[in-house]
Amino acid sequence: MKKWLLVVFVCFFAFGAQAKTAKNLIWVIGDGMGPSAMGFFMEAVRNGHNPSYPDKKSYLEKFINASDVGLYFNNTHASIVTDSAGSATQMATGQFSLPDYIGQDYSGLDVKNIMEEAKARGLSVGIISDAYVTDATPAGFVAHARSRGQKYDIARQMIASGTDVILGGGLKYFSKGENKKLLKEAKKQGYTIVKNKKQLANAKGKKLLGLFAEEAMPFYIEKDLNPSVPTLKDMTEAALRVLSQNEKGFVLMVEAGKIDWALHENDGGASYYEMLTLDETLPVLTAFADQNEDTLIYLNADHETGAPAFAYRHLDEDQVKHKNAQGEMLYGGDTDYIDYKEFDNLTKQSRVLFYVNEDFKKLPKEKQTPAAMQAMMDKALGYHIDLSGLENPTDYEAVKKHINQVKGLSWNTGSHTSGMLIGVAYGGYDGFTGVYHNTQLKGKMMQALGWNETLPEDDED
Repeated sequence: MKKWLLVVFVCFFAFGAQAKTAKNLIWVIGDGMGPSAMGFFMEAVRNGHNPSYPDKKSYLEKFINASDVGLYFNNTHASIVTDSAGSATQMATGQFSLPDYIGQDYSGLDVKNIMEEAKARGLSVGIISDAYVTDATPAGFVAHARSRGQKYDIARQMIASGTDVILGGGLKYFSKGENKKLLKEAKKQGYTIVKNKKQLANAKGKKLLGLFAEEAMPFYIEKDLNPSVPTLKDMTEAALRVLSQNEKGFVLMVEAGKIDWALHENDGGASYYEMLTLDETLPVLTAFADQNEDTLIYLNADHETGAPAFAYRHLDEDQVKHKNAQGEMLYGGDTDYIDYKEFDNLTKQSRVLFYVNEDFKKLPKEKQTPAAMQAMMDKALGYHIDLSGLENPTDYEAVKKHINQVKGLSWNTGSHTSGMLIGVAYGGYDGFTGVYHNTQLKGKMMQALGWNETLPEDDED
């Protein structure tokens, strides 16, 4: 009797210990979103006064707290630092690649990506980017090309691949030049084609192609200037409506692509808002996953850009007098550890500073004055930062550097770093903790999805 009970116990334990499998995968990528950018945003919500967060916790922080967290490297076959193309290719295919390569290993051979694996198993697939859909990250999940610059070829491959949902910018690459008939071809293949927020909300059918800008979509910080353009949240809601019609499941890649752009520009306010659009999308995803418990959400970055952080500094006599006059707290007489008001100042900004300078350069030469630059920057920032002490107050790079210095905002670089990245898995699926490499992600996803069998077309790979 005891032996029989022991056998039952062992069998029950073995069965209960089996890893759960997912039907749906939602892979969320914050382009350029390294740990510094994540911390920068989460701390701004904790210590700022954004009325959208009365509990002082971002959805990102809540998402991380409810998930399994790991760290991973992203070096390519022959370089310590990567770009979005090489990184997306390695994540989507599980093979080492090189910067600029799309869907090819480091030897230049096409390799199967996770979307192709999903389609072969009867699942629906989709890609979203709030930059443009032929950009490096979405391309790395769908296409195969020697260079990320082959955007017209990548657009044709996206339609030919049968990707069920394609949403983002990049209309130019589907409607002009060698691809001027591509939208007609897409209609023949059953795509509903939409070009604005209203059309997206009303779209029906099982295949959806939404192209909302000629090239990249607008920055989120300038959303009020572009009310007809859908947000990342809007596009995600539409994609889930379409893809969830497939009873076999789906794989969706959602890219918050312009985080990277803002970080490259070392623009603190724009970076905050690009993180915000991702943050506002997360509750849509977790609500879906909570209602569809066989859904894995994985959040990560392709690489780190910028690495922003506030840093204390020692002030000169004039700066000390100015800070004291404003009632700010200094330590040791001249050390500024940065006031919390800088978090609130991020939310006051309403324009990308680069675009402000572009508008400045369009003024007649006689109007390109220090006073004009001061007024335009003050309006964009939502408060005054004195530029009069600069040698050339109309030199944008000097202006931007000065603004960051006044904020106390330090940037490690204007490009990519090799820093380790954070991977966050929501839904209770095994294999996403610890330290790993981004080439392991495809295998981890396939294991979570229960794709352990080898399909016939894989035999020659």
